[in-house]
Amino acid sequence: MHYWWKIKGISDDRTQCDCCGLSGLKRTVALMPLDAEGNENGTAEDVAYYGTSCAAKALGWRQGKVTSAALTAQHKRNELDHYARRIISIYAPIESAPTSVQARIFHQRNRYTHRPPVSSTKEVAKLLAEARAQLGDTLTGPARPARIEDFQRFTVVLNRSGSVDGVLRVPDEENKRQEQGAAAQRRAAEIRGSVRVVAALDVVSAGDVAIADDLTREWNEKAWQAAHA
Repeated sequence: MHYWWKIKGISDDRTQCDCCGLSGLKRTVALMPLDAEGNENGTAEDVAYYGTSCAAKALGWRQGKVTSAALTAQHKRNELDHYARRIISIYAPIESAPTSVQARIFHQRNRYTHRPPVSSTKEVAKLLAEARAQLGDTLTGPARPARIEDFQRFTVVLNRSGSVDGVLRVPDEENKRQEQGAAAQRRAAEIRGSVRVVAALDVVSAGDVAIADDLTREWNEKAWQAAHA
């Protein structure tokens, strides 16, 4: 059986059903139109937002199946967002770096991924473009932060083996920053680890930056300083 819509996720911002007009809904299901061959046939402007009841009728599904599929689709979108934030946190600081720097960092992180060899500059640009497009997508909500100016500072405690033990956002207040720094140093001493302060878009990305090579962290610090000069 052919369906003319594809579920793309859930929107908490769109609270009116585009099908029946019912308003005040807690959330709606984002539906992308499909062509006769079942391929997506539209852009963000073509997406319809239906309540689960109308979406079920449009798809010929039970309402529970629609809800489950919408939650699964949204979970996938959220995972792609997480990956995009990690890419930007690692590579955005070296976007304008010399080619040699981009090559060292890219190939250090992708030693066995590309055969034959590829242009690290082109690959970094491609990764960043895809990540920014992902975070700029507004199908199920507003665009998410994706600039170096959106980075926040994080205190990361690493254990003895160099893995992440804990990550906390650095407070804005000076006294709280000092308290956090002292607590992080105590924890590091307990586990014979170390403390690093890095800039990133979120907690998970901060952990990635903290365990990265010295060159990545050097350019991460340069980017933070330049953005807050």
